[in-house]
Amino acid sequence: MSSQQVIDPQILQQLQEEIQQKMGESLENADLHSVLEKYGLLEDRVLRIHWQCNLDPNQLKSDDAVDEQQPNALLPGTPRVSIPEIVLVKKALCIPCPSTGSPLGCNC
Repeated sequence: MSSQQVIDPQILQQLQEEIQQKMGESLENADLHSVLEKYGLLEDRVLRIHWQCNLDPNQLKSDDAVDEQQPNALLPGTPRVSIPEIVLVKKALCIPCPSTGSPLGCNC
């Protein structure tokens, strides 16, 4: 038996959507357009923002406290298998948007 936590796909989808929403909100609140305007840098695609948010399943803790605190001494320890990181959000924005001119940007 492994103590790795399995992430429910529906919960993972909700997590992805919420992180993407929060990242978008933080960019809107940053008002990067006014900074570019201050320096006269409002040409198309002058600022490209790329971000990626990863979830490391190897750092998740098991919900089974008994399993974590009192391993069965009669059973050999099960080696933990390393699970690759999960990419939650991978996004690129151009500010201002080259298509619409929106100061909030758009997908590049």
